[in-house]
Amino acid sequence: MERAELAARLLVADDAERVALLRDHSALADVSLAYLLKDICLDGWGSDPARAIGAATTLKLLADTTAEPLINALADWAAGIAALVDGQMERAIAHLDESEARFVALGNPHTAAATQVSKLIALAMLGRYEEAIECGLGARAVLVEHGDTLSAGKIEHNIGLVYFRRDRYQEAEQFQRAARQRYADLDDQKQLAEIDNCLANIHSVQHKFRSAEQLYQQALQRAEAAGMSVRQAEIEASMGNLALFQGRYDRALDYLERSRRKYSALGMPHQSAIAEQEIADAYLELNLVPEAAGVYERVTRTFAELGMRAEQARAMAQHGRAAMLQGHINQAHALLDEAGKLYAAEGNNVGAALVTLTTAQLHYKEGNYALAFRAALKAEAPFQAAGILRHLLIARWLRGESDRARGHISKARALMEATLREAETQGQPEVAQRCYTSLGLLAEKEGNAHAAEASFKRAVSLIEEMRAPLPAEDFRTAFFADKLVPYDELVRLCLSDETRDRATEALCLVERARARALVDMLGGAFKSRTQPRDLFETELLARLSELREELNWFYSRINRPLQGEATRGANDMAALHEAVSEREQKTLEIMRQLQHRGESILTREEPLDVAQLQRDLGKETALVEYTSLDGELLAFVLTDESVEVVRHLGCEEEVRVTLEQFRFQTDALRYGASRLRKHLPRLTQRVLHHLQKLYGLLLKGIEERIGNRRLVVVPYRALHYVPFHALHDGERYVIEKREVAYAPSAAVLRHCLSRPPRPLESALLLGVADEQTPRVRDEIKAIAPLFPQSLALLDERATLDAVRQGAPVADVLHLACHGQFRPDNPLFSSLRLGDGWLTVRDAYNLDLRCDLVTLSACETGVSAVAPGDELIGLARGFFSNGVPTLLLSLWTVDDEATAALMVNFYTRLRAGARPAAALRHAQLQLLKEQPHPFFWSPFVLVGRW
Repeated sequence: MERAELAARLLVADDAERVALLRDHSALADVSLAYLLKDICLDGWGSDPARAIGAATTLKLLADTTAEPLINALADWAAGIAALVDGQMERAIAHLDESEARFVALGNPHTAAATQVSKLIALAMLGRYEEAIECGLGARAVLVEHGDTLSAGKIEHNIGLVYFRRDRYQEAEQFQRAARQRYADLDDQKQLAEIDNCLANIHSVQHKFRSAEQLYQQALQRAEAAGMSVRQAEIEASMGNLALFQGRYDRALDYLERSRRKYSALGMPHQSAIAEQEIADAYLELNLVPEAAGVYERVTRTFAELGMRAEQARAMAQHGRAAMLQGHINQAHALLDEAGKLYAAEGNNVGAALVTLTTAQLHYKEGNYALAFRAALKAEAPFQAAGILRHLLIARWLRGESDRARGHISKARALMEATLREAETQGQPEVAQRCYTSLGLLAEKEGNAHAAEASFKRAVSLIEEMRAPLPAEDFRTAFFADKLVPYDELVRLCLSDETRDRATEALCLVERARARALVDMLGGAFKSRTQPRDLFETELLARLSELREELNWFYSRINRPLQGEATRGANDMAALHEAVSEREQKTLEIMRQLQHRGESILTREEPLDVAQLQRDLGKETALVEYTSLDGELLAFVLTDESVEVVRHLGCEEEVRVTLEQFRFQTDALRYGASRLRKHLPRLTQRVLHHLQKLYGLLLKGIEERIGNRRLVVVPYRALHYVPFHALHDGERYVIEKREVAYAPSAAVLRHCLSRPPRPLESALLLGVADEQTPRVRDEIKAIAPLFPQSLALLDERATLDAVRQGAPVADVLHLACHGQFRPDNPLFSSLRLGDGWLTVRDAYNLDLRCDLVTLSACETGVSAVAPGDELIGLARGFFSNGVPTLLLSLWTVDDEATAALMVNFYTRLRAGARPAAALRHAQLQLLKEQPHPFFWSPFVLVGRW
């Protein structure tokens, strides 16, 4: 057996087998084998960490079986490398110091100096920078004296990394260039891959993007050719960060996720934590703020445990920014103060400047504009010296914004214009759109409407260019959160233009910022991927399946205790809810991971075709779309003849308060109306008061403009919870005068109307009764005979699998079961089927061909309203599948009234009525019998009427 074969067998064996192999082949267990194992350990550091650790463990066993001092010195060297791989920096230094001492004692200063290559990295990770540089320069002198070009280059490389960690880029590049020349002289492709990545990092932070991209591509090709998995992960992370600097968020998420997956597979906890933090940075740019904050909190603990002070400081600084964006002001100040102390201990002026810049943003958020200006100015000098242009430009923009807020118009404009020129020259679209928005506000302040409009339009264009390639709806939804100002201001300019009628243009602008992610889904902007692309995704999908099963079990325990189980105490319920929360958050985290490398289809944005929508509405239908400016509600009234704007409706706050009072009245009946029946006439009068007030605020100035037409309402923010059909003009309810339907946006409505209606011949009907809804069985049994083809499944037969199998061939899907809206986590709003819960995400994945989906349960139409008026709830799950018509509920429904309404609705529908007409007929019938709106008005028709 050759030593190479023995080494290979030792690496795949367990410890007992290794001891036996070394005993059986003692003639080969010598210094030569030790050197071979040390080289394997060094090589595995960059390509196969598990192999590196295995080689170090084997070398330690070899050292234990021999008294050879040289083998012990090599074993300590390998143990130091293994500790580096594992993120244990203090342990790495201890082993490397011991190895150095052993080699010096053996009279081998050259090899002793070579051990310092690895030690230098550990010192740097612990923030012991001066010690690291002194150590490196001393070792380099010895290595050069002995003609060891490779090791001397590694020392220079690592000294460059020390300067880079301290954001001293000029010194960093000087040492990296020196190292690169040595590697080039040796034609060492592995080292060239690593050094090119480091040089690209320096160019990236200095905004030399073209050269950075070339170096990254060069480095990645070399690393792939050499099979250097760790280096590939490092380079991909660097490329992700470069894309993030450039505002190319789709590319950033893709590369950062590739990097994280490699580190996870390689079992490198400190690098995995760094990769997670970099993904959190991308989340923060995309306004996924709670998600980013959760990652920062987690990795901060990891970095603290590993003694990685620089990484800990950065995580805390970014966490402080996230806390600021969440409105957690005290927490933000505390985190930033602590991060500042850590950066000061590091001697890192640029890191400290980043904390100062975030503090300036915090002052601005608190309205302390003078403090914000001074802090931003203080942050600029370190950024300028280090060549970190993006942060420098943000600091300048913030100074301009602070001047604008203080009324220093000319100073603000000069600063904004200079910052904008630099941002556009350097390819910084995110900073540029901020500048255009601010310049638009400045021009508005001066009464220059033309200049303001040009600036806002350019801001909108940049926003949509950055948003278009984002790979998933979550990212597109969140991205809009802080970017609605230019859209709103353009609407304001259109409506204030006295020279011409720009109502149609204003409506199109409102639509460009409304439910856009849902419109993107309906337009096919995202590819549906059902098969995993690699082992990593296979494992994620398997974990998702496990989490779903666990969640169903916990949901059942919370909502329906096991038979014979004693009544739970508050602590038991709290434990169950905590378990659910942990699993839901993990589910969302995995889903986002799967989306990082999603594929979006770059479709050209088509503006709303208002003329076509008018033709679709015809003479019998009017669309009323609400929005607000400065808290004042206004409405666009669209008919086949005109587009009008109705101003001076109620203010949003007054509507919100009145709506809360209305909901208080309806909620009083949710736990059983029977005990309150004798009070119903008085309760009806109370609720009418609020419905009449809402009518006056929202419809009084509009109804005369729409005549006898059917009404389609596109609500706005809180108005999504208003039952417009139940508003009362003092004499009649709106539903008594006209049919009423709803839509998330005019663009979504266009998608619904573009789908040709088909006869409703087949129905899939599922019902799950419980103590609150015992009439569900009667409801299903009464509806089933109305259809020529129907499949009715009750209780334990009404399963998720039955929905999956039956929905693709049904014209109507009717789900009568307990529903719950989750304001804390809207994507987990759900319907309880016979074998578990159907969530919003489950609805996304159904294959639906039906024309109508009815969710005959409580609160099935309630949604969280995200920025950009994105509705996150059960309705979204079904709309995303292209269902043109949904029948949903706005509050907890009465079981008996619902059963009667549904039978009446379907009877009318099967007789040839359109859905809106059938619902109106059913509601009017129920109104005669049970006048309180709680009973007859919870259901709304959304989509095609």
